[in-house]
Amino acid sequence: MAQAAPVAQPDVELTYEMPEQATLLTDAWRRIRRNRLALVGGAIILVLFATALISIVWTPYPTWLQAVGPTYQPPSPAHPLGLDQAGRDILSRIMGGALITVQVGVGSAIIVSLIGIPLGLLAGFYRGSVDTVISFFINIWYGIPDLLVALILVFVLSDALHLIPRGILVIIIAFSLTRWMDVARLVRGQSLALREREFVEAARMSGARDFGLVFRHIFPNALGPIIVQATFAIPAAVLFEAFLSFLGLGLPSPTPSWGAMAADGYHGMDFAPHIVLAPTIALSLTLMAFNWVGDGLRDAFDPRMRR
Repeated sequence: MAQAAPVAQPDVELTYEMPEQATLLTDAWRRIRRNRLALVGGAIILVLFATALISIVWTPYPTWLQAVGPTYQPPSPAHPLGLDQAGRDILSRIMGGALITVQVGVGSAIIVSLIGIPLGLLAGFYRGSVDTVISFFINIWYGIPDLLVALILVFVLSDALHLIPRGILVIIIAFSLTRWMDVARLVRGQSLALREREFVEAARMSGARDFGLVFRHIFPNALGPIIVQATFAIPAAVLFEAFLSFLGLGLPSPTPSWGAMAADGYHGMDFAPHIVLAPTIALSLTLMAFNWVGDGLRDAFDPRMRR
């Protein structure tokens, strides 16, 4: 009996769909590149970070060195931004202040995220009593004036108990303890929405534990809004430090804080405006740059903007 000839199998083309997260990131990057303000803000931020890194190893003059020339000297070839009331080179102090700005802004954003993200994930994923307790605690902190809490922390930690010398660390702690609630509420809302998605239910049915569900499925998909919130926390921390330094409650002299520099030159605005203009322009550009980048990231990660 003759055997039947084998039937030829049709060619099957295998196709792979791009993961949702990769598609979102690619689409977000495409929209960011079309946002000119976000690109300009990113360029300013790169200059800020480069200046901060350079100031660690080199500045035209030591930031603390006084009497390098006549006091209140206007801009000149030797001192492009002039000298302040103590005869210190303003360009050198602006470069040193960039390092302070980066440390305060990035450090505060990291601490705020480390506090707010876990609490938000726990509240949104477990709901029930866990959500009630965390949300109640968040609402209590929202009812307390953040500036008042920060000032009390600065006085208590540095001046009264002498636990931490007044400096960058105490400012980061004071800011973080009064602003972590924004990240926690954002992450809680994202977690509440994502825990009901199909891919989370599929992972739960396949036997994934709670830890894996939270940090392998929910957290990565909520990373976009978290990055946006952290970006907006950086200029808020920078402005907070500048405000405290302007009031004389921030970094001690002769630390080159832009807020302290503006406060020191305030009384000489009539005859030496360059002392105030240099730090205020640097501070304004930094705040606008982070806000532009934050707006660009918010629009890029907003699903309603996708097309």
